[in-house]
Amino acid sequence: MDSIQTNSRKQDNHILKSNLWKFFKTLRAQANPIYCLLVASPISYARITIFDKSDSAVQKRISIAQFINSLKKMPSTGKYYRLSLNTYNIEKGNKQIFEASLLHELSFDVAAQLLPAIIAYHCVEAQGRGERFEMNDSIRKQYKFKEKYIYELQLIMEQCNNAIDEKSE
Repeated sequence: MDSIQTNSRKQDNHILKSNLWKFFKTLRAQANPIYCLLVASPISYARITIFDKSDSAVQKRISIAQFINSLKKMPSTGKYYRLSLNTYNIEKGNKQIFEASLLHELSFDVAAQLLPAIIAYHCVEAQGRGERFEMNDSIRKQYKFKEKYIYELQLIMEQCNNAIDEKSE
């Protein structure tokens, strides 16, 4: 998988626990479908890596749900965090990983732009298992999508599934 690099000349500050928590709180309030998708995603799709500041080889990977549900237990002193999201580029037909290690890379706007690619990743993985990632009762319950977002998400899922089907023909 390719990594999606973001280039910026802003100050290169590592992501701290508090930064990551504020990011997820913002998503929960302003982009709830993205929040729901990330929280319910398996660690192989979306994950947080915790690094030791004194030795970056010392690291631990956790799911986003683990981070949110165990926030008070998450270390903050001497640690920094990286958010990794698997995405799928339908046009290129390849899987990619978006990684945010620096504070300026952790952005609501970037997350909003990545939503179709995150959903496309779910779709292509489901198709690899002989299934379809589409809006049904099971998916609604698993991801806890709110009713007001169902139609929008359903459209994105259908577009992704159709585009992936066309590419594979």
